Amino acid sequence: MSTPHGLGRFVTRRPRLISALGAVALVLVGIVGAGTIGALSLNRFEAPGSESMRARDALARDHGTGSPNVALLVTARTGTVDDPAAAAAGRALTAELAARDGVGDAWSYWSRGGTETLRSEDARHALVLAWVPGDADHVRTGVLPDLAADLTRTDAAVEVTVGGGDEVFRTVMEQARADFVRAELIILPLTLLLLWLVYRRFAAALVTLATGLFAVLGSLALLRIPLAFTEISTFASNIALVMGIGLGVDYGLFMIFRFREELAARDGGGDDVREAVVATVRGAGRTVLFSGATVAAALAVLLVFPFPFLASFAYAGVAVVAAAVVGATVLLPAAAIRFVVAAS
Repeated sequence: MSTPHGLGRFVTRRPRLISALGAVALVLVGIVGAGTIGALSLNRFEAPGSESMRARDALARDHGTGSPNVALLVTARTGTVDDPAAAAAGRALTAELAARDGVGDAWSYWSRGGTETLRSEDARHALVLAWVPGDADHVRTGVLPDLAADLTRTDAAVEVTVGGGDEVFRTVMEQARADFVRAELIILPLTLLLLWLVYRRFAAALVTLATGLFAVLGSLALLRIPLAFTEISTFASNIALVMGIGLGVDYGLFMIFRFREELAARDGGGDDVREAVVATVRGAGRTVLFSGATVAAALAVLLVFPFPFLASFAYAGVAVVAAAVVGATVLLPAAAIRFVVAAS
């Protein structure tokens, strides 16, 4: 007996129990998944143990400096950055930045003898650069928020804007976290409406959307496993949302349409409904399992690369696939027996 066939028989034996357990599981993974968001880390695109990382560590250890990860863009309000007022403000800003807690080294156009690489061609803009040691979480959450708030300013001589690689990623991450919630509030109602237009049955649309929601929350809950031994990027939450809704709804459509076809070929009695579910899981369920295995294998290849940032995509992708396959081949068929047939 094939695995999909046996799975179909299992679902038809206890549809009420599986539906109830599915509802409980949805709540539980939602609770666990909510905690995952805060446990995700801010990663840099770095390869631990690489030659560049060893050089960075040597610079920090032997010379107390490193590649700049914070940049202040200083713009002269009038004239150029070489004017006395702007130059004095630039030197004072460099000293202020170097004296801040958490900053390991700071230098600027004015402290390096007026090097042209730190000044714009029209001489209206110049840079103050700084190296803030520490991992991405420390720099972006422990140092940069206060630094950016304190040093973004405009006075009579200059206007100062905070930038740099870590500041850009910090801003992006804050926006990504806010967008995750906003996207759910937009995507879920629109997806439900589109599914209703496809099915013309609210119960079928709701069950399919629930499969996608289970994939999202389930994947976030599953990420707690790799989080126990490694760091995972905050981008994993966006992967979970996009792929979870996409795969969950896609697999749900496969299953619901195949179930309707199988049911239409029978009389519609109780035994026929169960046989239709078994045939659906045996046919469309096999497709879902094969598709899920293919997607998971493709994403797992990212683990080969030595970048934790890319590994986060692999962990999130595999978790999404696992949750979507379980939702589509176990929870959805059980719900179909109880709700979809009744609505039809």
